[in-house]
Amino acid sequence: MLATTQHLQAQKILHYLPEDALGFVLVRDVAGANKKCEHLIQMFEASLPAPLAFAQFSTGLREGVDFDGDVLISLIPGSHASAPPEPLVLLPIADYGKFAASIHGDDSGEVCRVTIAGEDVLVARHGPYAMIMNVENRETLEILIGLEPEPVALLKPWAAWLEDNVATIGVMPAGVKKLLELGRQGLAQQRLTLDDEFGNPEFSDALVQMHQGLVVYQTMLDLFGAEVDRLAFGFSIDETSNLRAGLRLLWENDHRASAATTTTATTPAAPLAGYPDQPFVLAGGGPLDGTWMNSLIKAGVQVMRQMPETYGYEEFQEEQWQDLETSYQDFVKSVRCASVLMLPGEKGEPLFSNFFGTAQVHSAAQYLQSYRKSVETWNRLMAQSTSDIRLQYEIREIKVGGAEACELLVDVATAARDPNVPMFNWMLEAMFGKEGKLRTLIVAADEKTLVYGMAGEQRMTRVIEQVKQQEMGLQKSVHVQTTHKLLTPAAAWKFYVSPQGCVTWTKRIMDELFGQILPQTMVIPEYESSPPVGISVHLHEGQAEVDVVWPIEALQALADYIKKCKEL
Repeated sequence: MLATTQHLQAQKILHYLPEDALGFVLVRDVAGANKKCEHLIQMFEASLPAPLAFAQFSTGLREGVDFDGDVLISLIPGSHASAPPEPLVLLPIADYGKFAASIHGDDSGEVCRVTIAGEDVLVARHGPYAMIMNVENRETLEILIGLEPEPVALLKPWAAWLEDNVATIGVMPAGVKKLLELGRQGLAQQRLTLDDEFGNPEFSDALVQMHQGLVVYQTMLDLFGAEVDRLAFGFSIDETSNLRAGLRLLWENDHRASAATTTTATTPAAPLAGYPDQPFVLAGGGPLDGTWMNSLIKAGVQVMRQMPETYGYEEFQEEQWQDLETSYQDFVKSVRCASVLMLPGEKGEPLFSNFFGTAQVHSAAQYLQSYRKSVETWNRLMAQSTSDIRLQYEIREIKVGGAEACELLVDVATAARDPNVPMFNWMLEAMFGKEGKLRTLIVAADEKTLVYGMAGEQRMTRVIEQVKQQEMGLQKSVHVQTTHKLLTPAAAWKFYVSPQGCVTWTKRIMDELFGQILPQTMVIPEYESSPPVGISVHLHEGQAEVDVVWPIEALQALADYIKKCKEL
């Protein structure tokens, strides 16, 4: 019954949101949300006031306000094209007479001018709410009061999610267009500023590079504007104080819906299958949909084409650009789903090692051929580039544990080594090993399964056996399951980030990179074992849902760790 009541409250206040709104902020059950936030503030011993107490102190609003209700703040378009957006606030009211008296307003509910938080504003009664707008927006306020509340069709896909959130920030289609417009205006102004400040011929090379950077931003804005129709960010705290933050995107193009359906249908039942229960940094997996991957590849190549000098591709012709795109497509072609596992590693091991993964493909043998073709195309294109750093890949066919495999070597040290900076050369060895080469093995574990990793053949052989046996240790671990149960069950992609593993790997970075050049490295205390942070990505019905969850146990472990760091 309580959930149903809260759902009706959330929907009811959103019925007052104008259809053409640019965006909104919705806070549900103000007193309840405040209590949940207070609990987190106390857990982290933060020197912050309770949100509700701070809001009451700042505005002076107490009497007559229903703090068990919902608050809505929105921006609506101005009265004409060049007018600034008009802010609108809806406050839930328990007793309008007491509320009006507290601000010296009209208890009849008519539009009147009052002072709140030191600012002159207009206030009027609208159903169970007090509607507040700036004094210059009286005409708009009077129009809105005359409108009957009704559901906003654009918010229908998010109805259940809005119900669960403590707070939500939403950007409607008109708001997306407005943000893009402001972004483009900002880039135009930045170009003029650069030309003015770096117009001297001696800065010509730097000016070209800075303009190229702005072109990338412009391309990203254009891609975003072409795809995204509306978006929202929200967070919730459940009864046991598990924290969830979510992002919702609704696509402009209908083809996203069909792609999402395909992705969901191929979701692996156990994305961590094949990995034993052991300390890790990152683990997770999910399906790869061809439509989505091709879109991402095309977008990436489009960005490169906007600033070819950065990659040494300024002399590329159309055929070479097509070959570059094809090389990326060959890399992911026929991959149905994949998983990744990053381990902290041991002292003395290269920092960029202990990275493993699996992939399900239509044919492992055919994929290895496609992969070799992709690498050969890349090497040919790099030989034609003008880049000072030419990462050429050495690829050879080998056997690992009796299985067909490809070994890929990238001589990073030779490509990036600087004889004038010995410390940089030593850092390359710390990251990639004594030879400064990044080594990757891709093994056909069986007819349809690939295992890849940055490790030696002996270590890879053990990983292959674990994958073949469908080792479920990590998937079934208590900590991972605690987080797994909080993620969206239908989500195609699920990832887990271990705070303990991140701290261990960070400590290794500090020791390996700076241990020999600093008299004393930063003291990093040990992090107690806890559930990981979970990330899920769900694509369905033309929208993307991204959620990040922190189990209460993970939050408590983080609070304890922060306290431990302060005590050092």
